[in-house]
Amino acid sequence: MNLRKTLGESRQQQDTDINITPILNIFVILIPFLLLTVTFVKIAIIEFTLPTLEGATSAISETQAKELTVLVVAIEPSGFEVKTSQKTFPKIRRKKNEYNYDELTKRLKSIKKDFPKLEDVIISPDNDVQYHIIIKVMDVCREAGFPNFSISG
Repeated sequence: MNLRKTLGESRQQQDTDINITPILNIFVILIPFLLLTVTFVKIAIIEFTLPTLEGATSAISETQAKELTVLVVAIEPSGFEVKTSQKTFPKIRRKKNEYNYDELTKRLKSIKKDFPKLEDVIISPDNDVQYHIIIKVMDVCREAGFPNFSISG
């Protein structure tokens, strides 16, 4: 009888199954969530060397150093002020409450004749100057032969 009792108990233990449905439900939700939230990071390294000061000065001859100049167009409420690193020009005043873009174009073209390799201009607007005026000055600079602008505040 003891033997039967132990055989019956072992049969009951073999018949019981573990319910893995809740665990599978968690994995069905967890795995796609983890896959959707994973971030793939690409690390890139760019190797470069900066030129030395000695190499830069030897590459520029004295005549080229004389030709290097900075052109600044200041936009003020009273008009335009055009300056280079070597010369300051007379101020271009507003006419009838309008900026004189024609005079600015003439001035920039004369500077382009003096410095044909110069392509950069720094536009320095006043705080009160409206955005469309800055855009118009950019267009005038492009027409005069200065395609590269920088805006300084």
